[in-house]
Amino acid sequence: MKDDLGDDDFQEVTGLFLEEVEEKLKALILNAPQANADDLHFLKGSAANLGFEGFRALCEQMEQTPETASLDELRLLYEQSKSAFLDGLLAG
Repeated sequence: MKDDLGDDDFQEVTGLFLEEVEEKLKALILNAPQANADDLHFLKGSAANLGFEGFRALCEQMEQTPETASLDELRLLYEQSKSAFLDGLLAG
């Protein structure tokens, strides 16, 4: 995606993605324990676009089997994925 957009546009797009993901994640946590399938679906798609594979997989699992939902685990995995992503941007 970075090659297609260029550095400036890529940073803008990823910043927007991260903001939207964080807003949806907050909404899920505030509405706990009921996980909203639409929010999980949105998070899954955003995670796929950013390459957050583990986070994407957990969103998909939670979307398909809500009884397995662990919002604490989801939040932690997001923070880890975001940190690795930002570290990769700084290194590359």
